[in-house]
Amino acid sequence: MLPKAREQLRQLLASFDENGLIALANKGLVRRAQKDLEAAGLTHEEADDAILVRGPGWTVRMPQQGPTHATDDTKATGVTRQILTATMYLRDVWVRELGEPVISSRTSSESSDSERDTTRLPASTIREQFLAIEIETLRSWAGKRAFEVGRRLLSTTSRIEVEEGACLVVRFIEHDIEARVLPATNVRNTNKWLDQVLTTAPKTQQAEWVVAAALALQQLAGASIEPANELLPNDEGAPRLQAEVLVSVRDLLASMITTGLAHPSPQMRERLLTLSVSATGTHLPRLAHLLRSLADDVSLILVRDAKADTARLLDRLVTASVLALAIAAAGKRPAPSLVGQPRTEYIPVGNLTLAGLGAFPWRTASGFEGLTVLFWEAGQQRVLTWSNSRPISNAGRFDIGQIFRSETIWRGGPAAEQLARSRFVLRDARLNGLGRLSASQQSTIGDISPFSVESLDFGCRAMTDWHALATYLRRTSSLGLREPDPQSRWVVLQPRRWGERVFNELQQRFSWSLVDQHGASLEVSLPWADIHEKSIEFLEAVKPDRDQLTAVVVRVSITEGQVFFEPLTLLSRGTSRGDQVLCPAFDWSRIQSTQSSLLERLRAKFGRDRIATTIMEEEDSDDVPYRESLPPNLERPLAEVESLLLRIAESGTARLNELTRCHLNELSDVARRLSLSELAPMLERLATESTTAQNVITTSYLSRLHREACRPHSDDKVGS
Repeated sequence: MLPKAREQLRQLLASFDENGLIALANKGLVRRAQKDLEAAGLTHEEADDAILVRGPGWTVRMPQQGPTHATDDTKATGVTRQILTATMYLRDVWVRELGEPVISSRTSSESSDSERDTTRLPASTIREQFLAIEIETLRSWAGKRAFEVGRRLLSTTSRIEVEEGACLVVRFIEHDIEARVLPATNVRNTNKWLDQVLTTAPKTQQAEWVVAAALALQQLAGASIEPANELLPNDEGAPRLQAEVLVSVRDLLASMITTGLAHPSPQMRERLLTLSVSATGTHLPRLAHLLRSLADDVSLILVRDAKADTARLLDRLVTASVLALAIAAAGKRPAPSLVGQPRTEYIPVGNLTLAGLGAFPWRTASGFEGLTVLFWEAGQQRVLTWSNSRPISNAGRFDIGQIFRSETIWRGGPAAEQLARSRFVLRDARLNGLGRLSASQQSTIGDISPFSVESLDFGCRAMTDWHALATYLRRTSSLGLREPDPQSRWVVLQPRRWGERVFNELQQRFSWSLVDQHGASLEVSLPWADIHEKSIEFLEAVKPDRDQLTAVVVRVSITEGQVFFEPLTLLSRGTSRGDQVLCPAFDWSRIQSTQSSLLERLRAKFGRDRIATTIMEEEDSDDVPYRESLPPNLERPLAEVESLLLRIAESGTARLNELTRCHLNELSDVARRLSLSELAPMLERLATESTTAQNVITTSYLSRLHREACRPHSDDKVGS
């Protein structure tokens, strides 16, 4: 390839992060391609006009125009799994071999907290060329209805982010939609160029979001965009008003139960995504998030992914349906807890006095890794966080340790490493609903000073009694439509004695037993994974007596129905060097120890990255509630009810037979004997009347509500 063509291809490939790949195809195909990349030994060679990537039984030809023009020798058409695999391989291997690309420039309608980067062409002309497209040309290409929908989408968006590089990226933050404009091969052929714009929206909404992106660029450039028409031509399937959205959501979810959750269709996923956009546009962020999660669950089932779970799908479906009903019943002013808050919305909160509680690295299943710094805010006795992240594919340019030691978070302040151990005032702070601090440059640092950990009053977050911890977790967990308190995942454990450290080979987790004042034990643990190597080595080497440990800051996480307490940072009266906040992932040099032997034993026996599940960034927490075991007389019948309802939901309501009806009647009698007064009549109605999807949803919700309300008052799940 000519040097100019090679450089263009390099920059294009480097810009394809996870969203770019999803825009090329879909999330399910991207995940399958990722598995192929991990399993296959790929090779590449450079031809005159393309890069050839060879895998097991296939070859992909990648020209300078990038993945949208790539071809392979399989029978499949379009952007195939092989092309996606080749794209990721070249991005991660070939691009890195050629050297580091140039960092992108970005503009935004508001201060952005995203930290992604892409590459940049020597002459940034894509934006100028795209801005040159006339409104009438755009209307003619999209059609009158799609053009009006695009204008409406733009009018419902307050936060737009634009990135310029090898391609032009327009992000609609509230809608979680991204449009990518690739370099035009022929600027004069405007229609073909618009056809090639990639978006992460459903394919049926492609034109609408391309219009929204083009108009957003015009608006940011100072042009005046006429408001969308109130009525759309041939407006069908796209609810406009909040009441219409709520009815459409309940109807769709009921139809999924009627058809059967085990037999979804691609159209079902598209409709869920469409409604999630409508929910966002009518200011229902909590419902929109649930609908996007349902669409992801349906996608996993469609591609027969190992992570597909119809029980999780039913759980989320029931929550979404009941939430839609509750919002509708609330009238014009539903409670803020029902409406929710956009995760990307940061609210000014004035000045905050913060004390650093250390930092930890994390990695998500969706392909990002990053750093989170913890801060204690004494005014409201809560833990606040700041995070920085990058796609894993950009790991060569993103060293988490380097970010911790050298990156400045806020104007006028030092690097994260110093802030994680200091007390300071954050002026003009901005905060989202999950307790995450914005990195806006409008915020500034002042009054930095060291502090004593013993001077901090952690209030209800400090736990010396594991019985009290169990009670605290039950009190802050979900109940019905009440969401778990986002602050409840951060807890400061103050053990009376630091117990044994072991490696659980069955779960492949490092565990450390902590004993409370009553002699009950609790395990804090980390999964064996590459990102936790340094943390595990530190935790095995640290000596509680010598290093005067007093507490451990943990994050409560739920994985496959189990509760785990993940040790993030350690607090001390003062090590030999005087340190009081210790970060296991970064502070090996701050403790004196002999060489750890556990790490080498784990590497030898289990290898690296045997566990896919890792500490997740705080905004990725699961919305499926933890199912705590009940006393046997309640656990058995409720588990039987849940299992039977799941079978009905999986197969569809039309398949209900006499045997199932008899079983429902029996369970109704059991529920009545146990004084489950709301559940019993619903089970009887399912057995005796014509079974409707709404009845299945209502009964499932009542079963879950009884389980949550009847949580035991013991602490069997926490201490022993």
